[in-house]
Amino acid sequence: MRRPEDHLRDSSQGEKVTAIIGSVRADEITADYLTALSELGDFGHLFTELALDRPRGIVTIAPEFTAPGLVALYGKTLKRERVDKAIDLCRTSGHVSAVMLYFIVGAPGETAADRHAIADCARNVRTRLGDHDGAVIVKITQFQPTPGTLDQRLAMADADTVQEYVRQITATLRDLVGPAVFARHYRVEGPSAARMHLEAVCLRGDRRVGHVLEDLYDTGTDPATITRGRLTTALAAHGLDYDHHLRHMDEPVLPWHTVDSVDHDAEQQLADALAKREARP
Repeated sequence: MRRPEDHLRDSSQGEKVTAIIGSVRADEITADYLTALSELGDFGHLFTELALDRPRGIVTIAPEFTAPGLVALYGKTLKRERVDKAIDLCRTSGHVSAVMLYFIVGAPGETAADRHAIADCARNVRTRLGDHDGAVIVKITQFQPTPGTLDQRLAMADADTVQEYVRQITATLRDLVGPAVFARHYRVEGPSAARMHLEAVCLRGDRRVGHVLEDLYDTGTDPATITRGRLTTALAAHGLDYDHHLRHMDEPVLPWHTVDSVDHDAEQQLADALAKREARP
């Protein structure tokens, strides 16, 4: 089986190419992989390559959660040791000038300390990267329970809450490193409120949401700027409630019931463990 770096080298023969590097599992990053990327010249990430005012050379790593407890409860495998190893490889390669860290906030079981730890992680990653001119981009997204998984029934945080969390993390990181260092070496990006509003109802809504989207289109509503009030009004016209889509879904029949094969007892065990963790002193 050919390695990813072999395909990258082949693609660069005789022509100039740009590699757009998505979120790479930390345990998939190797020295050869980073060297192959460097041979392509500047490389970047889909979310940042058009908005970065410095040479690229960005690798994205997705810890998702900083707390080992949340990593375990949500069945994630990217432990801190793996992230540290990946950053060490980036430093040793000498080709990576920026690291994007991807985190989830608003998940059941999460505490304020867990969110503040994101700022600590960002500072530690830049220190570990070792480049005095290196940058760390913190990309934060809303927790979204996914149909067909153990978290499908869990509650979602509303868009305003998520954006407040992003502001808190930004302020904590700025305080940790100082305003001047923050402005030069860090960036914190969160999702837009409009996107979160739409994703919340599309993710776990029933087929009536399709009619809501059709109405919004017919009235010329821009999905990139839609407000909660506008969406709430459109939902109400079809007998739907915005907050209903954010709740913990404890009813026996879900909108996707015909394809749901998740064990309900396992779902409840996860919900109980997360509630216990969130309520701890």
